[in-house]
Amino acid sequence: MQSRGRVFESTEFALAPDTLLTPQGPINDAVLHVIEGKINFVGDTKEFQAVNPDLIIHRLEKCAIIPGFIDSHTHSGQAFGKAITGGEPAQIWRRIWVPMETSFDEQTVYVSAKWMFLEALRGGFTAIVNFATMDTNKTLAVHRAANEVGIRLVSSTGVALPIERSDLLDSVHVNAAIDLGLSRAEAHIKACSAERLISPSICVPAVQSGPADLIRSLSEFCENNEILFQIHTNEHHVEVHWCVTEYGMRPMEFFAKYGAVGPHTLHHHCTLVTDYEIELLRDTGSGVSYNPLASAWKGDKVAPALAFQSRGVRFGIGTDSTRSDAFRLLEVAETAQRFSQGMQLADFSCGAAYTWLNAASLGGAQVSGLGKITGALSPGLKADFLILDASRPEVLPSWDFEWELVRLYNRDQIQAVVIDGRLVMEFGQPVGWNADEFIEAEEQRARRVVDGAPIIRRHGPAFKIKNRKL
Repeated sequence: MQSRGRVFESTEFALAPDTLLTPQGPINDAVLHVIEGKINFVGDTKEFQAVNPDLIIHRLEKCAIIPGFIDSHTHSGQAFGKAITGGEPAQIWRRIWVPMETSFDEQTVYVSAKWMFLEALRGGFTAIVNFATMDTNKTLAVHRAANEVGIRLVSSTGVALPIERSDLLDSVHVNAAIDLGLSRAEAHIKACSAERLISPSICVPAVQSGPADLIRSLSEFCENNEILFQIHTNEHHVEVHWCVTEYGMRPMEFFAKYGAVGPHTLHHHCTLVTDYEIELLRDTGSGVSYNPLASAWKGDKVAPALAFQSRGVRFGIGTDSTRSDAFRLLEVAETAQRFSQGMQLADFSCGAAYTWLNAASLGGAQVSGLGKITGALSPGLKADFLILDASRPEVLPSWDFEWELVRLYNRDQIQAVVIDGRLVMEFGQPVGWNADEFIEAEEQRARRVVDGAPIIRRHGPAFKIKNRKL
């Protein structure tokens, strides 16, 4: 495997693979031209040569270039958990994730984020939308990790107020939470403004984590400052039931009443949405992250992504910290819709391949506030893309490149990951730092912090229960 690192040392380069995936579909005999980290031209090779006769075109035989994928929902503090959640009943955030993440110090936050970002690059993600309500110092630790790895990041901070505790719902506690959230938000915007690859966002975890005034205040702040507001919406039966009994309305209705809908909002999961709520999402221009693997692993219902697509709801696809493998995520995004809807209706297309490719790239960028920055191989956008090995027998002979990407390509076919026109990973290894040394140095930390966190497992390790009747 020959390195192409020298190609990307220049601020201007032109690449000619066998196939380029554009918003209009795959094209052949085409050139991708990049100047200073931005895409300048995507189109016919002869047309490009006529205008640029002296520029070297680097031919990439038996390769394809596609836009980098965007993980529209993840939690950078959950890199060490992985199989701990196997077989666990829903609401794992209460028993596993929150106990684990709240036990992290700043260095552990940094290590967990860098570990996750490394996995993301290996899996073909060039951008990540992080969800967290950490303080400034821990958020800066995440930024340090993102900068070292070279990944594009929608960074987050915010605040939560456990609304199930009635002693915290008086005006003093609510106003203090609002003040804390707004001060963090202002500092966060300032911190992100100095970063090349980092954009700010603000979070409130869910309807059970913030009273109406807090949600409204932070959502309005985000809208006024043109940044992303994130919140988990209609994910669990417990959450929906609690909201209906507490407020007489469902979480999505509650958010709409208190201003937490609109183009500046990203609603995570939306697995339990009614027809009315789908219309509400569409009419307000709100964004959704479709997290199909999280539905399978946590036992939540599968979000109606086909309905989102057909009715004009903007949506991306997220991992929710399950598995940082974009190609397997594409496959499960389609498969989940096929199992939950398509097979019952004899819908053999199930949105077709382009629906899932678009949601994982340009759609993800648009719901994440990155639509003017990345998400497609289009002139004016940043040069965030993957170079794929298109010579494997699994994808030959090629008949339908988009379906092949969804069902047949694997992450071991990613030859290079380029972000902002810079080579950040080649043949599964990061550029500029040693991943093996990092993992070797930090694996014991990962084990210690998980072992020391007050995690509660209800299912238990597989080897201990394999002979037990469940």
